[in-house]
Amino acid sequence: MEKGARSFREKANPVGQLALLSAALLLLLGEGCCLYRKPWTDDALTARPPADLPPLPAGPALRILILGDFGTGKQGQYQVARAIADTHASAPPDLVLTVGDNFYPRGVASVEDPLWETVFEEVYSGGFWKSLVFFPSLGNHDVEGNERAQIEYSDLSPQWTMPGRYYTFRRVLPSGDTVRFLALDTNGLSEGGPEAESQLTWADSVLKASRDRWIVAYGHHPMESGGWHGASQTVRDSLLPRFQGRVPVFFSGHNHSTELLRLPEGVFQGVCGGGGGRDNAYRVGTTPLTVSAFSNGGWCFLHIWPDTLAIEGYNRVGTLRFRHLIPGREAG
Repeated sequence: MEKGARSFREKANPVGQLALLSAALLLLLGEGCCLYRKPWTDDALTARPPADLPPLPAGPALRILILGDFGTGKQGQYQVARAIADTHASAPPDLVLTVGDNFYPRGVASVEDPLWETVFEEVYSGGFWKSLVFFPSLGNHDVEGNERAQIEYSDLSPQWTMPGRYYTFRRVLPSGDTVRFLALDTNGLSEGGPEAESQLTWADSVLKASRDRWIVAYGHHPMESGGWHGASQTVRDSLLPRFQGRVPVFFSGHNHSTELLRLPEGVFQGVCGGGGGRDNAYRVGTTPLTVSAFSNGGWCFLHIWPDTLAIEGYNRVGTLRFRHLIPGREAG
C-alpha cells in the first residue's frame, strides 16, 4: 500500500518529475550541453588508409596542425596528443591552430586558473611540443569563462599566442610566398549585432588588403557539417560570400568529429573537433557536400605549397583517413 501511495504522490508531483527529467538530460548531455558519452561505434584501431590517397607534392611545405574541442584534461586528450607527437615526429608542424573549446566545461577563470596546467601545459609538453606555438580561437565553452584570460596568457607562455578575440597573422613559405591566417570569433558572428558587424568589417579590410598567396581562415562554428550540432547558418551567411574566390578553406570545430566538405561555392570546410578523443566524441553523418567524415577522436593537418594545399584527417591513433589536394587555381 505504501509503495502504491508513494508512486501516486510522485506521479502527482510535476516539480519532482521535472527535476528527474532535468537530471536525466544533464547526464545525457553533460555540462554546457555538450554530449559526453561513448561513441556508437569505434573503428579507429582497425581503420586503414584509403588505397587511393593522392601523393603529396614534392618540395618543402609549411605544415600546420589543426586541433579543436580538446580541452578535457582526460585520457582521450592525452591519447590524441601522444598520437600527434608519434605520427609527426619526423616532420613536425610549424604551428598549431585551435578551433575552439580549448577548456571545458566553462573556459578559464583567469591566467592563474589550474586548467592552464592540467589541460594545456601538462598535456602538450616534452620534446615534440616544446617549440610549437598555438594560435587559438574561442569556442562556445571558452566564452562561458573569462575569454580575456586566454588573450592575456599570451604574455605568460611562449607556446600560446592570441592577440585578440579575432586576429590575423602571416607566415612565409619556403618559396618566399606568404600565407595569411584569419582567426575568427564565430561566437560573436553567430550572435549577430554590432559586434558581429565590427568583426566582419575588420575581416573585409584584411581580405581586401591581402596580397598573400593563400588565406586560411579558422574559427569554432562550421559553415557546413554532418556532425551532431550541424552547421551555423548565420556563420555561413556571414562568411561564405566573403570567402568565395579568395579563401579556399575554413577550419572549425564545435562538432566533435573530423570532416572535410566541399561547398558549392568552391570553399572547403574542414571540421577538426576530435582533439578530445573518446572523451567527448560525437556521432557524425554525411551531407551531399561531404568528402570524408569520421569520429571518435582525431586531428587535421594542412600542408601548404605555393601552388597546392593538402588537407589531411587523422584518427586518434594516427591513421591517415583522408587527404585532399586543392590546386592553386581553385583558390582563385
